[in-house]
Amino acid sequence: MQVKVAKTAGFCWGVRRTVDQLMDVAHERHTPVVTLGPIIHNPQFVARTLEMGVGTVERVSEVEAGTTVVVRTHGAVKPELDAARERGLEVVDGTCPYVKYPQAMAQRLTAQGYHLVIVGDPNHAEVKGVVSYGHGPCTVVRPGADIPPIEAKKVAVIAQTTCIGADFERVVGALALRHKEVRAVNTICADTDERQTDARELAAEVDAVVVVGGKNSANTRHLAEICKGIQPRTWHVETEEELQPEWFQDCALVGVSAGASTPDWVIQGVAARLGAMQGGRA
Repeated sequence: MQVKVAKTAGFCWGVRRTVDQLMDVAHERHTPVVTLGPIIHNPQFVARTLEMGVGTVERVSEVEAGTTVVVRTHGAVKPELDAARERGLEVVDGTCPYVKYPQAMAQRLTAQGYHLVIVGDPNHAEVKGVVSYGHGPCTVVRPGADIPPIEAKKVAVIAQTTCIGADFERVVGALALRHKEVRAVNTICADTDERQTDARELAAEVDAVVVVGGKNSANTRHLAEICKGIQPRTWHVETEEELQPEWFQDCALVGVSAGASTPDWVIQGVAARLGAMQGGRA
């Protein structure tokens, strides 16, 4: 059974930048190091950082004095960052620059009097962080969900960086018919768009698809949804241990895609296990 790995599988530029920052801090500092939230949405990588002595906290109040705090790639809510600096903690900001863009737009647009609409998951760390930068009313619309009534003449729409373009377009179009002024700012990461395009092309030419990455990773889940819409034989796994030979019965070519927070060594493990299978037999 042949295996084809998508061109853009694995760490995106922003995640690699954050990971490199964390590794530099962990190896060079002689003080305790923690990350504010999981550094990336990949349990296997987070487990490795824990083995290195890097802990994870959800709130600055949990951090002991003298500890270096590394902000996760998805960013943090503004009050937590303010609290860290007020306490004099050393903060290494690992927020992806592409995530900083919707944070800045939330700040600017709400200051200009727009009711801000964010297309994304309200429970996701990135979206929570973006909301915290707003100076006025904000509504988060989950992709595919109904858009609630908004009592405002001026509405601005941005998106979670991993949002699917069609979901953003749907919300913008619907709001344009309801309000006098709608300003849309496309904050979807270009890497996300490229990765989703690659996944579509891959799914169309293979007999099955395996999408590799954390089950808590939004961009990985979106890749799996996209692939499954094209190739029903699509599975989302975190490691090669989850692969089942019967999934690939009579498959000649299997595609592998991976989320932006999936380490190379995890992808390689999945590809190697698939390559050792013989069309549905281990």
